[in-house]
Amino acid sequence: MMGFFTLSVRRLWRHWKLVLSVMLLLIGMGEWHRSQAASARGGNNPHITWYVQTHQKVVALTFDDGPWKSSTPEILHILKHYHAVATFFVVGEQVVRNPQIVRQEIKDKMEVGNHTYAHINLVRHSYAEDVADLEQANRVIKQATGITPSLLRTPYGTYNRTVLKAASALHLHLVMWSWTEDTRDWSNPGVETIVSRVLSHIQPGDIVLFHDGGSDRKQTIEALPIILKDLRLRGYRFVTVSQLMKMH
Repeated sequence: MMGFFTLSVRRLWRHWKLVLSVMLLLIGMGEWHRSQAASARGGNNPHITWYVQTHQKVVALTFDDGPWKSSTPEILHILKHYHAVATFFVVGEQVVRNPQIVRQEIKDKMEVGNHTYAHINLVRHSYAEDVADLEQANRVIKQATGITPSLLRTPYGTYNRTVLKAASALHLHLVMWSWTEDTRDWSNPGVETIVSRVLSHIQPGDIVLFHDGGSDRKQTIEALPIILKDLRLRGYRFVTVSQLMKMH
């Protein structure tokens, strides 16, 4: 009888060891999938934001390279029509050319960030040159709007320690974009492609990259209402990057 009891206990232990092993494997796979999903969105750290981890159905739309006379006002009109806000990373030289447009962005409750003064690749310049360019951009933005930006997006998405140091010196937080949410609209890939690049992988807390300047943005303008309408139907709200960063 004792032998049977001992045998049963051993079998039971082997059974529970198997169950425990399977449970640990499933937990590990879940963690791996979560880490892979996070990696696909970008690599956040205290100095850089690629996305925000949140369960709220919110996304931040961002536009680079403006303000652009032939496209930014129309984009603002579309955003206003859909009761959406966005963050515009403006180029200082364009602000000088179109101060009334960046003022309209602020009036429409949009957020304005620094995208350098001359759209330079900051990585290719010295610390002093980076600071000088970013300061000049801040200066003209403040002259036009009365607001000093707190966010920076670097042209071409490049950065290194020198760039981060220059940004920190000016109290600028670097904002990139969710890796799956780069529309690459600057290349004019087609309206359907722009729409698909946004809607196929969108997740709560994503930061979407568009362009409102640099060249003809007709495809972006055509794609934007389709994207806004679809995301609204899915229950998403649109927030600025600063608003999004408070939702983690």
